[in-house]
Amino acid sequence: MPNDQIPSRRLPLRSIWLTATALVLAPVAAAAGATGCPVSPYRSAKPLVIAHASSTYFGPPNTIEMQRAAVAAGADVVDADVRVTKDGALVASHDDNLATTTNGTGSIAAHTLADLERLDAAYTWRAPNGKFTLRGHNVRIPTVEAFLQAFPHRQVSLEFKVAGGERTMCDLIRRLHRTGDVYISAATDLAIDSFKPICPEVTTTVTDALVPVMQAARASGSSWCSPAPIGQPPYSTGTRKLINTASVRWDHDHGMAVYTWTIDDPKTLAEVAAAGVDGVYTGRADIARKVFDQLKRT
Repeated sequence: MPNDQIPSRRLPLRSIWLTATALVLAPVAAAAGATGCPVSPYRSAKPLVIAHASSTYFGPPNTIEMQRAAVAAGADVVDADVRVTKDGALVASHDDNLATTTNGTGSIAAHTLADLERLDAAYTWRAPNGKFTLRGHNVRIPTVEAFLQAFPHRQVSLEFKVAGGERTMCDLIRRLHRTGDVYISAATDLAIDSFKPICPEVTTTVTDALVPVMQAARASGSSWCSPAPIGQPPYSTGTRKLINTASVRWDHDHGMAVYTWTIDDPKTLAEVAAAGVDGVYTGRADIARKVFDQLKRT
């Protein structure tokens, strides 16, 4: 599976989330506008272009170089996956296996930051022309601190791939004065459950534990409000489309902005934009930018 197709935001339960919406369209329409929930501050009149961390089109995944190229192509938000080294440093990487993207072997968790700094993070990456154009050009696995410092005036999405490093992350975000423009998601609820109590001022996204709660609220038509202002449902399960106008409306009415993933083709980008999503994780910021700039929201 190509890196830019890795389902990094927990497909199974998120699929249940949207499938449940599709099955209760009539209650959704009846409840729209009647919940009294606060409007999420992450709502956007036009979908935000979120440069998916694992994208490979603009450069090696989870590198500063790739994200800079995506920003130049039109991305509004940058994104990084987070792992923890043997000595507790936070670094940007989707896979724990170093051989996936570098000239190293073994796991990130078994190596120190000094070990990782010697590796070539562009070693396995091929440009669209098929050539190893960045191999040997000093592309490194970035620390999360370096990543944040590289984009000082841009919203940043960070996803814990494993639990661990939550205190370090909180301290870092506070030290860099980024509590207002970083939001945190996780591949495991354990990371959010650990992070949120020690860093309540930093936004976290909807967790898997909230999925059955949302299902029950949809089924009952209750005025439940989400404690998290950002939901990250997938666009589809691979065989079934899940985003639609009614599902997005329900999420909006219940206090969530909708950031869906991962979409690169113009037709689908236009489709989810028309459904009212607030952001899209994409590997093709250039295409998404063009589509969204041509969009006329009613």
